[in-house]
Amino acid sequence: MLIEELFNHELYRHAKLIGGRDGLARTIQTVNIMDAPDIVHFLRPGELLLTNGYFIKEGSMSLIELIRSMNRIGCCGIAIKSRRFDLSIPQEAIDESDRLAFPLYEISEVDCSLGEMLQRSTSLILDNRNEELQYALAIHKRFSAMIMHGSDLKGIVTALTKLLDAPIVFLDYKLQVAERSAAFRSPGNSALTADTIRMLSSMPVVEKPMQLCLMATSERDRSVLELYPVITYRHEGYLIAYRKDYQTSSSEFGLTMEQASNVIGMELTKRQAVKERSRRYKTEFFSDLIDGFIATEQEAQHRGKRYGLSNNGGWVLLAVRPENGGGGALSRLSGMGEYEEERLLSERDRQYELIKRQFSKLPYSFVMFTKTDLFCVLISLPDQKLDSTSFVKEISALTEQLYEHDKLSVSVGIGNPFVKLLDIGLSFQEASKALQIGYQMKRSRFVQAYRTRDVVFLFRMIPREDLLHFYQETFACFNEVDEAEKAELLRTLCVYYETQCQLVETSRLLFVHRNTVVYRLEKCGKLAGFHLKDPVESLRFRLAFAIEPLLQASAD
Repeated sequence: MLIEELFNHELYRHAKLIGGRDGLARTIQTVNIMDAPDIVHFLRPGELLLTNGYFIKEGSMSLIELIRSMNRIGCCGIAIKSRRFDLSIPQEAIDESDRLAFPLYEISEVDCSLGEMLQRSTSLILDNRNEELQYALAIHKRFSAMIMHGSDLKGIVTALTKLLDAPIVFLDYKLQVAERSAAFRSPGNSALTADTIRMLSSMPVVEKPMQLCLMATSERDRSVLELYPVITYRHEGYLIAYRKDYQTSSSEFGLTMEQASNVIGMELTKRQAVKERSRRYKTEFFSDLIDGFIATEQEAQHRGKRYGLSNNGGWVLLAVRPENGGGGALSRLSGMGEYEEERLLSERDRQYELIKRQFSKLPYSFVMFTKTDLFCVLISLPDQKLDSTSFVKEISALTEQLYEHDKLSVSVGIGNPFVKLLDIGLSFQEASKALQIGYQMKRSRFVQAYRTRDVVFLFRMIPREDLLHFYQETFACFNEVDEAEKAELLRTLCVYYETQCQLVETSRLLFVHRNTVVYRLEKCGKLAGFHLKDPVESLRFRLAFAIEPLLQASAD
């Protein structure tokens, strides 16, 4: 209970608060008695100290030091029966209690002895705690019953609004409004929500209940908010109640919010379990389909109807791999501790939702599932046609948005389009190989489409020694210049060929003047001994530039 609530009891009707009035919101857990100041070493946080003040005879500093030490420990206050030894409490001690907001009581007029006050105060605290527990149990049963009878977050928020007579909002872990009371339909309360989100977005994650004040909001009548974090195996968001003025929360208010946040956590855990079960069934179906455990096309279509699969049009499969954790570690789950496993699965689920949200922006219907450590996106192609170049650009734009907005770096492998569902296994292999090719070329955050006769595929059929010899022979003409100039000339020549010999585009990509590009290319031509646009010789240079990443990858 609060120290103010204890001293409002009949037992302390003659007690006088002489200092530290601003600290009456401190919570009292236990009561203790002392006669000597060195007992401070045995006090605990939340403890009220009853004393006869005999040590004050040693001087005012002894009481001041005791108040400071108790405040550092986290005690809730001190009550002195000063007239027992005809003492007076120094003004300096009263001033220090005011400065520290540490309640200081004079209890000389209380009829009871210190021992009796200790006993009766302890009984009051225990009775109050029992009442709180009974109230908390009743509230918990009420909200739990709502969930058991099919109510959802909206029902809990509505009931909570009526109980507390305050607007309620629940923000999820992304600080997006998951549910709110009807009062937030007004423009003013909507502005409160926006102000709250701005404030919380600039703060670290809050893990304990706290009272906050919106200083910059125009809605002053609801500027104080009670914030209760909702935590399951991860941080789920905040349950927030808006109040009319800044005041100490009653125990009933706090208990109601606490139990509501606990029940919301249970509901979110249940939802997550249902989602994971549904996702597991989907993953098992597609895993069987990819691994060839489904025998006929008819069976595949029949079982796939629940996931939107039909025999109209074709599909293309994308394999998505996160590059910043959460993917490859799945195979090590059995060796992890429970907390680390939950953290990894939580991050994996977050990545799944972020990727799914981004792919929802595509003008295609799709179904998403997991296979090993990959996120797979199966996209429907109604007309069985796919412009590969445009499609790769679309996917590349999505991966960039994922990185810029959500700090999630992913690479994507794209298999060839297919019509029969039973061919999904082959497409998965193609998408996986496309990813592998990109990694072998030391690329990151890439989108790689599988090509059956890709140039890289042909290069890999040639021994590395022959590729190295071809590469060195091609660029041997540049060896007569120093290494820095050689690198500059080759980079210019490479970009020149990549831009289809466009001078303006080459200068733009290199961030140099057009005349600089012309000068470098002329020098390249003189060193090579032929015109750079010669079809045969330019092909030789292009091939050498294409070989370079493979040589670097094999060297690493």
